[in-house]
Amino acid sequence: MKKKRFLYGALALVSYLIFVVALTPADRLYGLVKDKLPLALYQLDGSVWQGRAAVATAGNPPQRLESLKWELQPAALLLGRAEAAVSFKYDSRNVAAVVGRDPGGLFLRELKGSLAAKTMETFAPQLAFGLSGLFQIDFEEVALDGAQLRSAEGTIRWRDAGIELNNTSFGNFELVLTTTDGVINGAVRDIDGPLKVNGTLQLQPSGEYLFAGTVALRDQQRNDLRQGLRFVGKPDSKGAYTVKHQGQLPIEKLAAIAG
Repeated sequence: MKKKRFLYGALALVSYLIFVVALTPADRLYGLVKDKLPLALYQLDGSVWQGRAAVATAGNPPQRLESLKWELQPAALLLGRAEAAVSFKYDSRNVAAVVGRDPGGLFLRELKGSLAAKTMETFAPQLAFGLSGLFQIDFEEVALDGAQLRSAEGTIRWRDAGIELNNTSFGNFELVLTTTDGVINGAVRDIDGPLKVNGTLQLQPSGEYLFAGTVALRDQQRNDLRQGLRFVGKPDSKGAYTVKHQGQLPIEKLAAIAG
């Protein structure tokens, strides 16, 4: 009986301490821990439990997030996780996600947002071809363990894809990522447009990737694309070009933001 009373008392004390910390004004607590955080917050309002910051900066070089809002989800603590629902504007576009940590590292769930192709190039210099269009991101989960990608489940759509230099348009494309037994695989296809694209993506935890697929003309009147495909190689008997590309995603940038 005494043992049960002690456990109940300890649980009540821990719950009370969590409650007190959560209701602490955000600016007061931030002043005590800001040197240990992977991001800087400005013009804070509200509490640790639910608050907002006019501006936040994170990463190197610093990335600017505006109108940052958060709300802790204390029920996740019972499952051994720390979670908060967050929303902000990045590059003047809305982003929302559930951000948290578990024993394995950082994770994001229900990640939804969009990113201009030009902005995407700043994260992946190897794609810096003067891309145009909009990337729409819809992920069930992305999980990191330090600088290693644990899992990725979701969809990225490239709308109005093209190259700004000569106003070339490619159409709309989709990448669906799934994780099975720690292995991340992707399926790439066109949604519509002048190009037919089918391919597979293999993504390693370190961020190394390998794409293999085929590209063919759907619109036979697009001579500009036909000329561009000549740089890929020779088409097969069905007019399809084989494409292989490998590279490195900037996983370390996400790891730096995660702290």
